[in-house]
Amino acid sequence: MTSIVKEFAGQRYVRIGEFKRERRDGTLATVLRWQSHCAECGDPFEITTPKASSKWQPNRRCQTHKRPGVRVKS
Repeated sequence: MTSIVKEFAGQRYVRIGEFKRERRDGTLATVLRWQSHCAECGDPFEITTPKASSKWQPNRRCQTHKRPGVRVKS
């Protein structure tokens, strides 16, 4: 698989894989796995996003530093 890199607000996200997940209706959805570095501490973390999503607004912090609704200070 070729590395796919996306950026969001100056933060890099590298696609590291994908997998299939069964939806409630029984159909399969492709889910993408991404890796980045926490905007607070710099530690690597992973997120998942639906492949079919048209919106790209990923988490910018690891589980330890997550703060929903609070913007990252640049």
